[in-house]
This record gives sequence, structure tokens and C-alpha cells, in this order.
Amino acid sequence: MDENKILFVDLDGTLIKEDLSNLALIDCLKKYPFKLVLYLFIFLIKGRPYLKEKISHNFVVPLDKLTFNKSAIEYVREVKNRHRVVYLISGSHQVLVDQIDNHLKIFFESFGSMNNFNLVGDNKVKFIREKLKIDTFEYFGNSKKDLPIWNYCKKIIYTNASVSLKRIIENSKLDKYQVKANFTK
Repeated sequence: MDENKILFVDLDGTLIKEDLSNLALIDCLKKYPFKLVLYLFIFLIKGRPYLKEKISHNFVVPLDKLTFNKSAIEYVREVKNRHRVVYLISGSHQVLVDQIDNHLKIFFESFGSMNNFNLVGDNKVKFIREKLKIDTFEYFGNSKKDLPIWNYCKKIIYTNASVSLKRIIENSKLDKYQVKANFTK
């Protein structure tokens, strides 16, 4: 492993079991059902990033109710202790990602979906390479949406993968490293 590489870490399903966008959507449905109907209508025109922004701004992440992946957090701390730069990056909205970042206090910086940019899959690679101007990095994730990122990185660092994703990973010619999931409240 090149110790100088930057590590980007996914949030939903990797560091926490939950999906923050789904939690924000449920919260919005309970508190503001009529607004949510309007947001869903406009979502059809403006897209997913718009909906994520609208449902996230008034949502306070219930940190005490989240299920954190203890093994993933320990892995991130180990990497950081080797003086590597570690970023949190997520498809959840920036407002939600910042709340996790402020709680954990282990990341150099955090990035989430915002404005008209949904930070998922190929968009993560585009953001890292074009906006951050970083060409060499590693990525720690858990989803099939992470495959394009791993293909760019040439190494798969994963946790909490589905059976079908594990099959894809096992058949991959890329280097692999699994962090066994250990979710605790």
C-alpha cells in the first residue's frame, strides 16, 4: 500500500448502517407531509440533488440512534494515524455529511451532494479529479455504486457488501481489502 495516498470514505452503509437521505425523507414526511408532496413534484423536474437539499436542511441527524460501523471507524483512524489525509464523501447532502464529520472529528474535510450535483458513482470520481484536482487516491465503500470509483483506484477497500457485490469483488482482478463490518449503537 502506498502510504502517501489519500483515502476517501463513503458514509451511508460504510461508516453507518443507515442512509441519511432516507432518514431525512422519513423525517420530512412526518413533520412536513404537504411540503414533501411539493418537493416530490418539483423533484420530477429538478432531480435528486434538489430533493436531497430540501429534505436535509431542517433535519438534525439523530447521532445517538445511528448504527456506526466500529471496524470501519477504527480502520479510518489507523489510516489517519499513519499521517494520511482522509476525507468523508457521500451521496447524502452536505448538511447531513457535515453533521457526521463534526461528530466523529476524524476527517480532514467532508463532501456531500449539493446544488445540482449528486455525489454518487461516476460523479464522485469526477468531483475528486476535477474539483479537488486529486488523481491518486484510495476509496472505502460498500455499494455497487462504488464500482466505478474502485475501478479508477485499482483497489477495492470495502465493508458491509451484499452477497452479489462480494461476488463481483471476488471476481475482480483488482487488489482487495475487506474491513469486516461491526455495527454498534
